[in-house]
Amino acid sequence: MVTIAFASLKGGVGKSTLSMNVAACLHRAGHRVLLVDSDPQATCAAWAARAAEQGHDGPPVVAMTGAALRRDLAKVAEGFDVVVLDSPPRMNVEARAAMLAADIIVVPVTPGAADMWAAASTVAVIEEAQALRPELRATLLLNRADRTTVARMATKALEELGLPVLDVAVTQRVAFGEATLAGLGVVDYAPSSDAAREVRRLTRAVLDAMGSDASEVAA
Repeated sequence: MVTIAFASLKGGVGKSTLSMNVAACLHRAGHRVLLVDSDPQATCAAWAARAAEQGHDGPPVVAMTGAALRRDLAKVAEGFDVVVLDSPPRMNVEARAAMLAADIIVVPVTPGAADMWAAASTVAVIEEAQALRPELRATLLLNRADRTTVARMATKALEELGLPVLDVAVTQRVAFGEATLAGLGVVDYAPSSDAAREVRRLTRAVLDAMGSDASEVAA
């Protein structure tokens, strides 16, 4: 089992959307995926409820607090290939537990000064977690990007934060919001769309960043 956590100290950077879509992408590829919602906003849980209402086939979603993450995640996730963790937008017990439970942490950053500052703070916390678990990997992702100068500057700024930056970017697309409202990932809602292609590239890039830890999943 490999565990991917999406984490950031800043809200509104797209952690839940990315978590849902990566989980849906892996599920559609035939992997046994568990999506864990540790965000008090419970976006992933609401998405799963919508999927159930519509009769969609998607990855199972469970809500877990920080204490349960530390104590019960291995047992709850028994039999799954991949766990995707959506962590809360602040450094509380749930966020720290998600970091310590993960094999890789993906930090989404959207273009803008406030997001860069929050990313720097998140990186500092990740480095503390890596001091406890040197095997923990972490990477940055430019999310809701566009073709403007601001996005290009953001990419350059990310490279200076001290963590590797995924060689993919996810852009702001209407399909993500529409898919979420439908209780689907974009790979199911619009499989031939640019949004779906971006999610597939992102999922592969995250698994590649994990190296041998994800070899069985990536096969």
